[in-house]
Order: sequence, then C-alpha cells, then structure tokens
Amino acid sequence: MLNAKNITPKFGTELEPGIQLIELSDAALIELQQLAAERGIVVVRDQNMTQEQQADFAHRLGEPLLKPNAPEGMRQELIPIKADGNSKYAAGELWHSDVSNEPEPPGLSMLRIEVTPSAGGDTLFADMYQAFEKLSEPLQRLILGLTANHTPRAHYLYTSGAKKYDELPTTAHPMVRVHPLTQRRALFVNEGFVSNINGLRAFESRAILRMIYDHVAYAVNIQCRVRWAPNTVVFWDNRCVQHYASFDYFPETRLGYRITIRGERPVPA
Repeated sequence: MLNAKNITPKFGTELEPGIQLIELSDAALIELQQLAAERGIVVVRDQNMTQEQQADFAHRLGEPLLKPNAPEGMRQELIPIKADGNSKYAAGELWHSDVSNEPEPPGLSMLRIEVTPSAGGDTLFADMYQAFEKLSEPLQRLILGLTANHTPRAHYLYTSGAKKYDELPTTAHPMVRVHPLTQRRALFVNEGFVSNINGLRAFESRAILRMIYDHVAYAVNIQCRVRWAPNTVVFWDNRCVQHYASFDYFPETRLGYRITIRGERPVPA
C-alpha cells in the first residue's frame, strides 16, 4: 500500500520518501492511478529515473501520446518542458487541462523535473470536483446539459508535430463529466482550449465561460501549489484537475520531461 500525506484536506497528496516509481508492481501502479483520480495530483520526490526509463514507464500507465517531431535521440513519448533566459514565455502559463481538444483527452499526465531555478517555478493545481460542487444549484443544472467546443491551440500545434491547425481535432465535450474511476462529477472547461459553449449566443457563452474561468482562478480554497526540486515527479489527472505553470524565474532555467496518457471520451454527468 502506498503511504501518502495530504497537501490540503481535500486535494493533492505526496508519497512518503523511499519509493522508486520504476520499481512499483502493476498492482501498486493501479493504486497510484486511483489515488490520482481521488486526490487529483500525486507528488513523488527523489526519483532516480532516466529519460529512457520514463518513456518505458509511460507504457505501464496506458497509451502515451507521441510527439512525432521529438528532438533527435529523444523518445517520442517525452515532451521537453523548458524555459530559460531565452524564453519569452513558459508552457502552461494559463489555467488548462492538457490537450483537451482530443476526442479522447488525456487521463494522467506525468512531469519529471531535472533542473530547477534557485526559487520560483511552482505549478498551481485546481480541483475540478470542488469547482463544480461550489457552483450554485441553478448554474449546476444549466451547465449539466451543455457541451463546449475544445479547439487546438499554439502549444498543442508544437507538441503534436502538426503543421497547421486544420490537421488537429476540434471536439465538443460535456461541460461536466463523470470520472470513470471515482464516479464523481468534475467541471470540464478550461481557458487553454475551450472556444465557446454550444447552443448559446456568443455573448452568453463568453459571459458564462469568463465567470467559470474566474471561479477556477480565484477560488484558492480548491487549489494547491507544488514546489519543484530536482528529480521530483508529479502526476495529475486531467479529467478532474487544471494546472498553471508560473514563469517567475526568468532568466533562470527550469527543465523537465512530460508524458501524457490517453484517456477516454468524456461521459456527461
């Protein structure tokens, strides 16, 4: 059984020291995925893991999304996440869930950080179970019957290897989905990918989306913050979590490698 301590009472957990992910049994990996589904994120420190081992580990979690234009010598399962003194911005500088425009958007994401700045570079996470639960009942009833269009954006164009947006899918997903492992309802709209709510006039869609985005961004009691150190691994479940990468460490460097595991078509609540 995995031993963990909570980051906040309802959201986020960190495994106790001493565990090495690449040594986990299949049963322990199932437990890890269930823990991520229930707690949203799982932090694991002091991992001795190479790029090759991380790429192999991805296949134990499910079907990884591949990066066809990966740098020469790098496995396609890995997406480099890097910002330094030459960067004008860092990947993930807005609240989002990973590549949600996919017909089967990701379940688990895994980020392993190798290089950290002297301070800063934290990632913020928000709990979409609580985000839905804290909406008023009339608003809950409204969005339970609606879908929103998730469209490809620039950062996904880079990671997908596509040359133009037309090669990537735009998909309508329910605004509230049921997590397959917990059967809980989670809000499923994010500023990184959603363009509009279907069935509403444009001004109505913009107003409701803006309210939801502000709700996610400013409801600090449904958030937690992870401070990185070299060899830290964080798993998050995109079906019930959004995240935001803070780029407050310019011109220093933060470097890591992400893998993203394909999920399933969202089931409406």
